[in-house]
Amino acid sequence: MTVHAIWYAPIFGWLLLVSAWARRAPFLWASVPLVAVGIVEKIAFNTSYFGELLLNRIGGGPESSSFTSSAIAMDGMTTITPWAYLFSPGLWIGLAFTAACLAGAVRLRRVRGPI
Repeated sequence: MTVHAIWYAPIFGWLLLVSAWARRAPFLWASVPLVAVGIVEKIAFNTSYFGELLLNRIGGGPESSSFTSSAIAMDGMTTITPWAYLFSPGLWIGLAFTAACLAGAVRLRRVRGPI
């Protein structure tokens, strides 16, 4: 459960930041920029790295859904390697992004005060 909470933390941080910023329709404001970045990337560079990054983060990613070294672990006796997950750069970049989103959300909520 901790692994999933840490892996999905950037998504929760982004949603919290947008909910602090948007006065109306926060889910719309949270999803439209992500879709727009994906569309602009596809038109400008003919790539889909951002979309793959989002799908990997939302889908859990093959390397993050289990602690195994293989993509899909069907065997119950598979060797557990939590260090590979804990030292992955994607995890730490995501946690840094989460910290930035949380700091932004706290700052926005303090500036705006109670409504």
